[in-house]
Amino acid sequence: MTMQTPALAMARRLALEQAWEAFRHGSFPVGAVILDPHGEVVAVGRNRVGEADAPEGRLRSSAIAHAEMDVLAQLPRGDYGAHTLVTSLEPCLLCRSAATLSTLGNVDFIASDLLWKGLDALPTLNSQVARRYPTMVGPQLGKEADFASVLPLAVALAFGMKGTTAGDYATRSPREFAMAKHVVDTDAWPSSEATLDDAMNHIADIADIADMADIAGSISRLDDKP
Repeated sequence: MTMQTPALAMARRLALEQAWEAFRHGSFPVGAVILDPHGEVVAVGRNRVGEADAPEGRLRSSAIAHAEMDVLAQLPRGDYGAHTLVTSLEPCLLCRSAATLSTLGNVDFIASDLLWKGLDALPTLNSQVARRYPTMVGPQLGKEADFASVLPLAVALAFGMKGTTAGDYATRSPREFAMAKHVVDTDAWPSSEATLDDAMNHIADIADIADMADIAGSISRLDDKP
């Protein structure tokens, strides 16, 4: 990383604030920030998949209205090899590809998304991908990471995610899946009026009461295709 640690910590916090803002507006709670080599914020964005409105020129109400796409689309064409994309959740195939095409040098993510396990093999495809693929750093640990992973997964379950996709999450991220399922099954959502810190504490409390033993039974009931 080229910027100082305080700048990175600030960007992570801002990404989490954007993720919470996305949740409060009915979208998947993922937020993202881009820092320049000096640690200055040059773009801020969030997921708007579930929203009809957005700032002019920004994606919304689309399956590709991801937080990373939101911030990357704000960059003029150029060389961003010393810039860093900070995102609350590990980028999917779409967003990793967008970061690669944007020649972004670094990606720092707070929480893992194990559904996308194996994408680190992308640089092995050919020399062009290897040359442009960003350095990936993450995940972090603690309640910030729990918030950044569990809340989007709970929203996905509430939106009807079932079958193979839900089964993959349950198998690869059993702890987070159990927490997310508890949120949905017991309607234990954080209040949209809560502060970010209160929302993170609320998700942290779920870890103590989510029924981890019920995961196998949960998977057996996920028999519909996603």
